Amino acid sequence: MASFRKRSNGWEYRIRYVDRRTGKYREKSKGGFRTKKEAELAAAAEELKIEERGFAENGGELIAVYMEKWLETFKRPAVKLNTYLVQERNVRLNIIPRWGNYRLKDITRAEYQRWINELREKYSEGTVRRIHSIFASAINDAIHEFGILRDNPLQKIKIARDEHEDAGKIKFFTVDELSRFLAACVPAKHAKYQHSRHHQALFTLLARTGLRIGEALALTWDDIDLKNGTLSVTKTLIYPLNTDPRVTTPKTRSSIRTIKLDPETIRAMKEYRVNQKETILRYGFQRSDKSLVFQSPEGRWLRINVVREYMYEVCKRAGLPRLSPHALRHSHAVHLLEAGATIRYVAERLGHASIKTTEKYLHVTKKIEKDALDLYARYLS
Repeated sequence: MASFRKRSNGWEYRIRYVDRRTGKYREKSKGGFRTKKEAELAAAAEELKIEERGFAENGGELIAVYMEKWLETFKRPAVKLNTYLVQERNVRLNIIPRWGNYRLKDITRAEYQRWINELREKYSEGTVRRIHSIFASAINDAIHEFGILRDNPLQKIKIARDEHEDAGKIKFFTVDELSRFLAACVPAKHAKYQHSRHHQALFTLLARTGLRIGEALALTWDDIDLKNGTLSVTKTLIYPLNTDPRVTTPKTRSSIRTIKLDPETIRAMKEYRVNQKETILRYGFQRSDKSLVFQSPEGRWLRINVVREYMYEVCKRAGLPRLSPHALRHSHAVHLLEAGATIRYVAERLGHASIKTTEKYLHVTKKIEKDALDLYARYLS
């Protein structure tokens, strides 16, 4: 709100407003206007500029307007593209259709809880938690970052847990299942490219390094030093919604790492490098100008969804549980721990940002528990 006063050098305006970054009140003034009308017009223009850079005060902003500005200004520059696209899609498809015409201050905890309960009838626990997390984060910023709300009605919300026994359970192959799976990763009897072994090589690398699927598909041969037995992870492949694939930096800073390869993986990748060259020549594949380790017949990146569907097909063919490529990362972590590797080593190898992420694997295998008890029994005997 602007105030005006006449001074010796003319009229002056003074505007008091909330700093959107700190939530504290600030003032802005300017003088030297010949008439009060000129000061009023200048103050109105300045207030408009201030408003355009921030949000309506006292929670009066429509949620549709607030969420759009929150995503564009404060999330897009701060998170990875894939993360932003997931958040934007949930806001657009779930939050705005239900709450878009509400003002921020109109949300009540009771009504919001009823909405969460309705979502839970349609979506899994994980999906509902993701939607709630995005909305709660936006409301939290409205309080602590912008000072336009005083309370967060989205706190202490109850989300019903999945009743299925295996819900949220880490899925992985046992050592025997992994061996059977990899042996089955060869072209089916009537497949078009019988000589190609790129799927077998890809799944072997995932299972023996713990790479994320996007990290593996982004690899070029320059990233793999077969002589010294190391692999460098510096990028990842993403497929943004309705756009072409692109290579970007890894998920987190800790994801940038160098992985030591075991002798069997080195042997497999050496054989595959020869096989890749033979396959390109035999079937007339387009050579990748990027020297991709895993490429399509057109010389492009493999599509993540195609790799996933192929894995499902192999699992069915081999009579194994229907697992996704990410389960091979889980498998690697579990097998390392079962072999006696430390939690810290596994965390660094997998590129986890926090060791707490790695600790979840300690609860999914009976072998670690049995080995620990065996050691304990031998110690006491």
